[in-house]
Amino acid sequence: MAAALFAEKGYEAVAVRDILNAVNGAPGMFYYYFKSKQDIYLAAMDQYIDQRLARKCEILEDEAVAFDEKLAIFRSMVEEDVQGYMARFAPDAAASISDTSYKLYDLVHMLSRMVAPYAKLILQGIRENRLSNRFDITEDSAEAFATFVLYGAWGMMYNHKFTGEGAPYDLESVLKITDQLFY
Repeated sequence: MAAALFAEKGYEAVAVRDILNAVNGAPGMFYYYFKSKQDIYLAAMDQYIDQRLARKCEILEDEAVAFDEKLAIFRSMVEEDVQGYMARFAPDAAASISDTSYKLYDLVHMLSRMVAPYAKLILQGIRENRLSNRFDITEDSAEAFATFVLYGAWGMMYNHKFTGEGAPYDLESVLKITDQLFY
């Protein structure tokens, strides 16, 4: 419920009273569980991210699942989950700096949850000769490489939404570039 309010109104426009009214709660109940509005915001967005990514991340980390199946799931994470987040929570020109900062924090948090599963996907693709390894990716460097690719892809697609500058790139453009890295 809190996540829906934050999505609709933005962080600054939501008061603790709004959250309590939505759940028919009392102030004592709120402050028993949360220290502040920021705490409930972080908890609500963490829950939102968990709900969106948990099952898909588990599949990506499961060695018994075929690489091609995992690749399709990973692309759905980018297309449905990250783009879905941006469609629902993206800052607009009227957003305050703090609202934009919270949304950026959430997106970074979402991407960070994807790094380890993506690294495992890359390593599996290399082991199975489904991906080239011209960058000499190893167990030790896979997470760094995955981080670089994920954040680079995010920057291409969404930097302009946060800064108001630069060209936006669509998902297909980003996928073509990432495919060039691996194929």
